[in-house]
Order: sequence, then structure tokens, then C-alpha cells
Amino acid sequence: MRIYKVAIALVAVPIIVLVSVLGGADLIAQHRERDVARSAAPVGSRFVRAADVDMLIQERGPANGQPIVFISGAGAWSSTWLPTMDYLGQAGYHCIAVDLPPFGYTSRPAANTYDTSHQALRILGMLDTLKLSQVILVGHSFGGRATVEALMAEPGRFKAAVLVDVALSIDPPPADRGFVGNLIKLPVVARPVIAATATNPWLTGWFLRKFTSRHDALTPDRIAVYQRPLSVVGTTQAYGNWLDAFVNDPGRSRSSRSSDYASLTMPVEVIWGATDGVTPVSEGLRLSRLLPDARMNVLPGVGHIPHVEDNAAFNRAIENFLVRLHRPPESVLSVHPVREIKADRNN
Repeated sequence: MRIYKVAIALVAVPIIVLVSVLGGADLIAQHRERDVARSAAPVGSRFVRAADVDMLIQERGPANGQPIVFISGAGAWSSTWLPTMDYLGQAGYHCIAVDLPPFGYTSRPAANTYDTSHQALRILGMLDTLKLSQVILVGHSFGGRATVEALMAEPGRFKAAVLVDVALSIDPPPADRGFVGNLIKLPVVARPVIAATATNPWLTGWFLRKFTSRHDALTPDRIAVYQRPLSVVGTTQAYGNWLDAFVNDPGRSRSSRSSDYASLTMPVEVIWGATDGVTPVSEGLRLSRLLPDARMNVLPGVGHIPHVEDNAAFNRAIENFLVRLHRPPESVLSVHPVREIKADRNN
């Protein structure tokens, strides 16, 4: 009997400790998340209607310049693009970065619709409000799903696209929610786990190091940029709703079907970090082969977030693409060369 009680204690104690830690993290998150988005938003930003949400945007460069719209990945928001936007804005481009919900300061959809199709509609709705056409769309990581979906929904609206280490799910296996997927749907489980991890500012730097190779680029100021929106009311709950949609994605969107990529006939630059361990270079090569007019540019020594890890190299890569895009074909050879791979569509 004594051994039996000891065994129960050995099992029960870690569970009690885990529940206590997660519960404490949830309480801390509720205390931390008190900022109202509109009041806490960065100075100079503004909100525009984007389908069913009020979307925060930040802008750089002249209003009459070629519009370039930047879409962030998971956990990121518009300010993570500012170094690149400042650089291109000085060159005369009209740069617009958006907060794709639930990240950043954009309002959360009342129906908690975070699937790829609804996110794409928000991008298109923002363009409608701003009355923009012939846009160059730049999407990174998870934001690449909504980026590609928007491109496929209205291809004539876009002049070109830049896809940066995009986390697509092309031709996924049949959806199987599984044990983890079912757990995520339970707020009593998802909320405290997310509060202890994804929305815990003490772990922001740790997560960024897991996604990157150039850790020297992760200065305290850079990490603070990612931490800033974590104080907005309802962030942990919104992350939980998004995670449910992300993990349990049924794979029915157009961007999930390889056959639909042939419809994207605009020029596309595929920029990838050579040491990306989240979305390997092989995924970028496959994507390049699916697109009719794509070039792949692999940046050496860079992981999953090129525009943060080596902003200068990323800026040169995107600028060279933009220069080629706006020059007549006979002058392309004069452009400063970059490391590029023209996808071999026979392999």
C-alpha cells in the first residue's frame, strides 16, 4: 500500500505543479493584457476597414509611389518590416505594412474566423479601402498563406509578389484533427498553455532564436518590437482561436492546391534563408517550380526571418527584384547580380 501511495504521489506532484504553473501564467496574462489597441498603437499608424476588421497599417514613402504591401508571419506585426520600409520608402516606393489578426493591433474578427480564405479577404478589403491596384505583395512565413490566397483570388490586381520563407501547406494529406487538434479546441487547455508560451514576453527572445540563425541580430530593441503588442486586451484568447484554425486547417483553400499555382503568372521573387529549419529550402524550390514566372534567391547564413536576421542583404535582394521589374528586358543584364536560382521546371 505504501508503494502504491508513493507511485500516486510521483504522478500527481508533477501534474499539480504543471497545472499551477499554467494557471499562474494565465492569471499573469490577464493582468498584462490591459491595453486598448487603438490607444496603444504606434504613433503615425492608422486603422482602415478591411472586410470584417479594422486593420492597423503603417506607411513609409510617397503616397504616389509604387505600392508595396507587407504581410507578416505568426507572432509578428507591421513594425517588424519598418527597416525595409524605410529603405524602400527613400527609394520612392509607397510601403504599407499591415497587422494580420490576431497579431499586432488590428481588431479581432467577431466570428473568430482565422482561416486562410478570410485572412485573404482582409488583405483585399484593405486594398479596396485604400483604392490600390497593381500592388506588389510581400508575404512572410504563415502570412504567406493569406498572401498567396489573395493573389489567386484577384491576380489582375497585383503587379508582382515576393514570397519570403513562406509556410504554405500545398497538397496536404486528408485532414485529421488528432489528439493535439482536439486539445487546442478546448479553451481551458489552450489558453493557459499559450499564456505560458506564445504570449509570454519572457520567452519571446527564446522563440526568435529557435526560428533564426543570425542570433546577433536579435538585439534587445528588436525583441522588444515583437513583445510590444502582447499587452493588448484579449491577446492570449485570440492566439488560441488562431492556433485552432492554423492547426486544424482542412486544406480547402486555393493556396493548398498545387494545380492552382499556374494561375499566378505575375513575376514572383522567392526569397529564402539558406539555413531555415522551419521551412527548408526544398520547400522554396518546390514553390518556385510551381510558379510560371519565379526566381529563387537564397540568402546564405540566414534562417527563417531574413528581413530581421540580415536586413541589408534582404533589402538588396528585394530592391534588385524591383529594379528588374521596372526596367525593360534589354536592360536587365546591367542590374547588380544577386544569388539566384531560376527554377528548373523539369525536375
